[in-house]
Amino acid sequence: MSPRPAYHKLHWIHAPEYLFGMQVSDDGTFFYESMNPAFERSLGISIKGKKAIQDCMGEEDAKSIRASCDACLAEGRSVRYRHRLTFGGRRREFDTTINPVRDSESGNIVKLVGSHRAIEGQGTVDAVDKTRAAAEFDLRLLSLQEEVQQRIASDLHDSTCQHLIAASLSVMRLRRAVSDNGSAEKFFDDIDASIDQAQREIRAFTYLLHPQNLLTRGLKTTIEQFVGGFAARTSLQTSLAIAPEVDKLSYERQRAVLRVIQEALANVFRHAQATQVKVAIQATDTDFRLRVSDNGRGMPINQARSGPKAISFGVGIPAMRARLRQLGGTLEIHSSSATGRRGTTLCAVLPHSLPLKKTRQPVRHHGRLGDHRSIAQPH
Repeated sequence: MSPRPAYHKLHWIHAPEYLFGMQVSDDGTFFYESMNPAFERSLGISIKGKKAIQDCMGEEDAKSIRASCDACLAEGRSVRYRHRLTFGGRRREFDTTINPVRDSESGNIVKLVGSHRAIEGQGTVDAVDKTRAAAEFDLRLLSLQEEVQQRIASDLHDSTCQHLIAASLSVMRLRRAVSDNGSAEKFFDDIDASIDQAQREIRAFTYLLHPQNLLTRGLKTTIEQFVGGFAARTSLQTSLAIAPEVDKLSYERQRAVLRVIQEALANVFRHAQATQVKVAIQATDTDFRLRVSDNGRGMPINQARSGPKAISFGVGIPAMRARLRQLGGTLEIHSSSATGRRGTTLCAVLPHSLPLKKTRQPVRHHGRLGDHRSIAQPH
């Protein structure tokens, strides 16, 4: 996916203005075929298939919007109107823009797309514009970051891995050519081992870099499948305990949690020299608490502290810490290299306002080589 479609998808999900797609029937009836989440929430509806305008709002509002759509069809170009509409329980001034979408071959208008943007006081408008600009910049940055990661992963798999395979085949031919030379056999074994290790690391890194699809599977299933794939590619033993309530978080919060887990596991693989890693998310009445812990070599305490001399994780963890901070969350890393309590633990706390009935203990899973199974007793 190119950066532009990825950005459009994120903008549709997170945009504060009300975005929509519309069809018109032969008898001139306008139907909403899609609404972004903000628009659906304001009307208290969910678009499944299509709905006539008058079935989504009051007759006065529907009449005003139909007039804007009629003007767009009549003029055959984008139109913009300011009118008062009752969305979100109160009547306000809205700036409505409607654009025609034409068939590439016939040139006929086949649908309409547009937006309703609330007009506030000038001071509020300036603040909203700044907030919107900052949010759009973050969305562009995230979509570009994922595109770069996906491209690197593809290049490593399609090019670098193939070179290593070719080198391995060449070593095989050389081994046959000098099979009677015992002193050369040790060198061939060392080369084979190095190539095998490089291939294993590249397969793991390409998997860790590749963005996961939250939109189709939800956070809990995505984490379980991602950690299973991680275990299969690294031979690390994994333990999972994910509260199902995480799927109720907003897309932005689910995305932040998943990115933290991806970066944490990447650092376990790169630096920890661990044999086991545990991922747990607990839901409380006020927040979700993520822990990623390993039994690796750890690090001196002065390296684990926050600040300019904190653990060097590249750009991933600092970026996720900043992202969590924007969402009101925190991220800390605790580590020890002392004998008997070695390992590193990453702790993230993300507040929520979800109406959870009660705090639930997540279901635990263990896995190795991608094999996950439920167990009855927590440990």
